[in-house]
Amino acid sequence: MSEMDGMRDDCIVLTRFARDQPGFLDFSYRIKALAKAYRVTVVSSEPLTEPELLADGVEYLVLPHDSGRKGWFKYMLACARLVRMRRPACVVLLHSLLAPVVWLTGRIPTALYWNEHPSRFTAAPPSHPLFKRMARKLALRWLFFEAARRASLVMPIGEAHQQDLLAKGCDPQRVKLIYMGVDKTFMKSGPHQSAQPQLPLRLIYVGTVSKARGRDLMLEAIKLANREQPIAHLTLVGADEEEIGHCRRYAGRLGISNAVEVCGRVAGAEIPVILKGADAGLCLWEDQPWWRFNPPTKLFEYLVAGLPVLASDIRTHTQYVSHGNNGLIFKYDSFSLGKAIHQLAKRRHELPGLKSRARESGRQYLWDRIEPVFLQAIKSLHVARQGGHSSFEDPMHLHDQTSSEIR
Repeated sequence: MSEMDGMRDDCIVLTRFARDQPGFLDFSYRIKALAKAYRVTVVSSEPLTEPELLADGVEYLVLPHDSGRKGWFKYMLACARLVRMRRPACVVLLHSLLAPVVWLTGRIPTALYWNEHPSRFTAAPPSHPLFKRMARKLALRWLFFEAARRASLVMPIGEAHQQDLLAKGCDPQRVKLIYMGVDKTFMKSGPHQSAQPQLPLRLIYVGTVSKARGRDLMLEAIKLANREQPIAHLTLVGADEEEIGHCRRYAGRLGISNAVEVCGRVAGAEIPVILKGADAGLCLWEDQPWWRFNPPTKLFEYLVAGLPVLASDIRTHTQYVSHGNNGLIFKYDSFSLGKAIHQLAKRRHELPGLKSRARESGRQYLWDRIEPVFLQAIKSLHVARQGGHSSFEDPMHLHDQTSSEIR
């Protein structure tokens, strides 16, 4: 241990990643930022092998547990035992799924990264018996929102999450809106070349490829847009083997195989280069209750990279994409998306302006701007416990930003 390490406070970061986790960059930014200021221990239920999550000087500790609800509870109990044994200066719960750990950390300052709406974890099909649905609602309230109210700090990733937490009774002084962030390499990927009039538009989708995220809808829209002549080419990045097979088969049945490329998952460092070759990015979500709160990482990455966003009409898109300014909004159906693609092709001469406005609207999401706000908020937790002055105020006033300021 170096002399500098010996002077740093300890911070334990608890994680819980799904086995089909699509991306890790927002988690990576936070782990690496904490490593600059603390002796960090990152805890996971499985070994972390993703290069984005590996940082020099960080201790990685695995507390193996099974998947499923039982494994989740056991993992949280094991994490709580570790925290109570080590008694760090602060704990960072790096997923809203870990909110119940707040009940178990005692007086140790605990910050909660509120990245997903917990209704996604507790949703029950209407066919379930009434008592089961009631039990899930109680779990949503007590395991998650009551825990959020008890946390020393809750960090929602978007305005909808922030408003929901306040409506659920969280103390405004403990709720700090901190966007997920985008690395500056997305902006440094260089200016995009304007699409040539005789070439198809280059559309890209990066993220989980699934039916619920508009997989078939995107393919059908390409079919409709290219009905008279080829005006658009779509690249899907992030599909697993099963989805790759489905997309290729479906594209074949639609007769658009030459207009679609389907790729598997890639490391986060590769995404800026991939985006550089595109003219616009796609964001599609079914209007599910939990997705009305979760802005997608890719939306901000598109904007920072200077890509206009074609986004379905759900508030976690329209909060950040202004129709005709830095993207286009469409209804969640293949016809409306096809129409939006056709509209963008007709306005090809406006692409440079759309890209410039997209890049400008994305500047506030750069992690370089957000990192000091994040670190100051974490530091304030244990400084307050040690008797020092604590405040969430910062010169950027990041938590006061509204959608009107970024449109």
